[in-house]
Amino acid sequence: MSNNSATLSENNQTYFDDFASSTKRPSWIIDLWSQITAEIHARRDWIGISTSFEDGSTDGNNKTYNFRLLDYACGEGTLSRNLFNYVDEAWGIDLSAGMVKSYNGQAAALGIPKGKKMVAVQGDLLSPSIDDHNGTSFAAKEWFDFDLAIMSMALHHLASPEDAVRALVRRVKEGRSVIFIDFVSGSMVRRGECQHGVGQCGHGHGTQDLPGAHTRTRDGFEEEEMKKMLVDAGCDEVGFAEFGDLTRMEFGDQVVVGRLFLAKGKRARKSM
Repeated sequence: MSNNSATLSENNQTYFDDFASSTKRPSWIIDLWSQITAEIHARRDWIGISTSFEDGSTDGNNKTYNFRLLDYACGEGTLSRNLFNYVDEAWGIDLSAGMVKSYNGQAAALGIPKGKKMVAVQGDLLSPSIDDHNGTSFAAKEWFDFDLAIMSMALHHLASPEDAVRALVRRVKEGRSVIFIDFVSGSMVRRGECQHGVGQCGHGHGTQDLPGAHTRTRDGFEEEEMKKMLVDAGCDEVGFAEFGDLTRMEFGDQVVVGRLFLAKGKRARKSM
């Protein structure tokens, strides 16, 4: 695992461009995204996707503003598509041009209704310069004031997760939420390798030699670690919930299981 930011970015871009170009998705990846989607839907109110909001905005026929989602490290747009019934605009950002192409292709296939938006661009909010990413300026107003920002299964790929948390908190409105989904630290275990019980060991039995290891900096995060990052980034209401079921992954003849979590932070409102 590497901690050099530039090398990591290159590794991740190449790895996920190659993944995007493949025509078939392994069944365990489809199951993984189904699991994540189900957890998000089950916790919609807790996350901040509900039928009413503090400022009086509602969905249905009495909308007073557009609910805007930022899907960071969006990949092919699985979360954007599955949440699209609850949002008016889904804006995706991904380092991989291949993933962005797939995101936009699948968005077009949906047939986006008039008045709604679902689009992704290639870029990196953690780049030293946010002024120009392939023609996109992340300093522009449209890339701020989101009602929800979400980052799923990507934080463990970054050299500085703290910077990513701060970057997303800056992009949402005061009083709105940021969501991070990733693995609980120490929960990833090769099946049949540990005698302490699958998902309960905490020893983090080596996953460094598994495919994609060169794109990761770590195997997960602890609850207090996530909460501290959220508070330090400017959130005054934080939460952490582990998924009920274990997640199963397959790498050739290797089977790895782990526990996912969902961490939430609400951007603090400025004192009057």
